Amino acid sequence: MSSLSLKLAQHFLQEEPAGAARRLELQSPEVAVELLKTLPLDAAIKVLKVTHPSFAAELFMHIDDVEATRWLDALNTTDIAAIFRHLDEPCFAQKLALLSLKKQTLCKLLVSYPEYTVGAWIDASTLVLDEKMSVEEVFLRLRKRRYQGSERLFVLNAERKLVGHVSLYDVLRLSPHESIAAIMRMQNEALSGVTELAAALQSPLWKQTDCVAVVNRTGEFIGVLQHHRLRAALTRFQRDNEQTFDTPDLVDAYTRSIASLFELVMPSTGQGAKS
Repeated sequence: MSSLSLKLAQHFLQEEPAGAARRLELQSPEVAVELLKTLPLDAAIKVLKVTHPSFAAELFMHIDDVEATRWLDALNTTDIAAIFRHLDEPCFAQKLALLSLKKQTLCKLLVSYPEYTVGAWIDASTLVLDEKMSVEEVFLRLRKRRYQGSERLFVLNAERKLVGHVSLYDVLRLSPHESIAAIMRMQNEALSGVTELAAALQSPLWKQTDCVAVVNRTGEFIGVLQHHRLRAALTRFQRDNEQTFDTPDLVDAYTRSIASLFELVMPSTGQGAKS
């Protein structure tokens, strides 16, 4: 395989992960695993995150615990749960044990919700605040978590019920010893975790924000749902009938290059590819 073809294939994998994922799904899991293992971890994860969860689950059945741990450390809990719900029981237990105890708990929570409901797609590890916190305590928690989420932070009471939210920008204006209660905006509206995705998309809550709180059957906060995540979940169910690219020549060029890369990784892939 020429250096130019290899570079083109690598560019395809890194710059068009959705298209690369579609090509991978036409191969056997063994071939796909060997290919992903040749990539830098961040590039492999980009492809894995947009691979259909059922096929991604097959990949996890064909990798050892060392490689599985590397992938799981780089994936968020929501993506892990989407994949793990397609594993058989023995494999699920084996791979679940590779996660930290906190991730195991969150993963079990997400898997307990049907895939067509909001609860299966939330970010269950999001940062939340206590209603009695001071600004100083907020910043301590932010630094500890290396927070990179929405500017809206949800506030809970001692029973983990949603009582309001604060803007991170507003928190910055307060002195360290002031309480966040001074700037908290009261809120108790949230989506139920059992709400179906199509119904959730029609919720009036999206008129105010692109990040909504999600609660369980007893009203306890369990996580947040991003609007883009909801759209992606709905799209995933319709994806098989969609085209990834609009330029046939580009598709052909990339496909030839990635096929050559398969041959480089596993010379005998001819009989391994799916027909």
